[in-house]
Amino acid sequence: MDVDFARAADSGFVHARAVIEAESRLAELRRDEWQRLGLGALALGASLAITAAYEPLVAPLFFGGMALWLLGIRSLWRRWDLVDRLADDRDAYVISAVRAYAARDARMDRRHTNAASLRCWAAEADLTEVVGDLEQLARDLEDADLALSPACAIVCRRLLTDPVVSPLLNGGLADHLHETIVEIERGFSAVPKTAS
Repeated sequence: MDVDFARAADSGFVHARAVIEAESRLAELRRDEWQRLGLGALALGASLAITAAYEPLVAPLFFGGMALWLLGIRSLWRRWDLVDRLADDRDAYVISAVRAYAARDARMDRRHTNAASLRCWAAEADLTEVVGDLEQLARDLEDADLALSPACAIVCRRLLTDPVVSPLLNGGLADHLHETIVEIERGFSAVPKTAS
């Protein structure tokens, strides 16, 4: 089921119905995660508490609790994976979990980290035709007077970390590096000044 949502997100063409279904699936995975982790903790606690009272129940409760914890961690992973894939589709930003996930990449601390990585690439890689573009992007990322849209922050992170889609990390996509930088640059806007 998650694969269908992931394919829709990967295609970059999530329709309104698919977004609603994805949001429902995220809520379902969140419920599964909490229920399984909670029941697992309860079973593990019960296995410890019952040790002195009735020893034959200790092992079943312990192993049952561990199994529920593993299922809870699986739900947590599946939810994270779905949110990560949906973050590549701007239509999915109506989902609060996707918007919040992407907004973390637009924070200044992450922008500073990305700027440092871009400067390393500009200094070490054989990218003479785009060194100026990489340097400019690094300066813009460090500029606190510029806001970066969460969607473009995700594109920037993928540029630096995802060898499947990154023109920096995937030589087969090197021709698209300038386009990717331009796409990220389009996500910058002036931070509104507050009245004092």
